[in-house]
Amino acid sequence: MAIQLIFNGGLALFFVYCYFYIDAIAPEPKPGTMDGAQWPQMLLILLIIFLIANMYKIYKSTPEEERNLSSITDINFKELYKNKLFIGIVLLFIYAFTLEYLGFILSSFLLCLAYSRLLGEKRIPHLLLYSFLSVATLYLIFSKGLGIILPRGVGILRKFALMLERI
Repeated sequence: MAIQLIFNGGLALFFVYCYFYIDAIAPEPKPGTMDGAQWPQMLLILLIIFLIANMYKIYKSTPEEERNLSSITDINFKELYKNKLFIGIVLLFIYAFTLEYLGFILSSFLLCLAYSRLLGEKRIPHLLLYSFLSVATLYLIFSKGLGIILPRGVGILRKFALMLERI
């Protein structure tokens, strides 16, 4: 219980930091409009609310005799590294670091492939189709619908992204 509360609390603090960091670096939007910085901030607010609710649920569902810090000492790190949640978090970190270099399209496609595989989809045609449809939908919503400039990548990937934007 204690490790879950510490982890959730750490995530909540990190998301609060991200909220204010986005606010500090984002340019001022035009009056009466929302720009690309407000969408992540809204998601971060929801994440913080849900993390606090999850912490409350964890605390209340744990019997009183188990509400101590002794559970921190018996962590099995080998099992932690095999956990799908941990692997998913690592995939998201890799995605975040490669997004600028590979561009939105390729990095999101690879993330969808890896995450779908992690969640148990084994059929290659379905993996490819669902990943393509997911990325195409997200691209249309954010790039065409909301007018947000997505990361384009570098080199030939940038040229490919610019070609897609002209379509």
